Parts: sequence; structure tokens; C-alpha cells
Amino acid sequence: MKNPFVKKNNTALIALGVTGAAAAGAIAFLYLTKNGSATRDKISNSLNEELDKIGKVFTDSVKDIASNFVSNKTNVSKKTVRAFADHIVK
Repeated sequence: MKNPFVKKNNTALIALGVTGAAAAGAIAFLYLTKNGSATRDKISNSLNEELDKIGKVFTDSVKDIASNFVSNKTNVSKKTVRAFADHIVK
């Protein structure tokens, strides 16, 4: 039988409630104020710029890996293969 006098540790539940309240306040600010609209636009633009940077790095990495692979298998220079890959991707 469980001891009814043993306290439960509710720290995680309290932390979750505080975090949820902070998130709800931030979302309310972003959607219910005029400044929130500008902030959303700013966040969106920054996020799009970062995603473009990540995409460029990823694309360059894939081109480099592919050009190395093709160059090793075909004995064509890596520079030529990379130029061809750049042309194909465009």
C-alpha cells in the first residue's frame, strides 16, 4: 500500500507550466501587436537567409563529394567534373 504522506516531486510539472506560459506570451505578442508583425517579418527574413546559407553549403558539399567520386572512377580531372556539376545544378 502506498504511503499517502509521501510528497511527490512536481518540479518538472511547474517548469513545464512556466515554459508554456512564456511561450504563450511570446506567441500572443507576435500575433496580437503591431510590433509583433514587424518582428515576425524580421524573424522570417533572418530564418530564410540562414536556410539559404545552409542550402548553399549543403549543395557545395554534395557537388564536392560527387565530383571526387566521379573523378576517382573516370580519371577525369576534379575541376572539369565540378564545372560540369555546377552547370547541371544551374
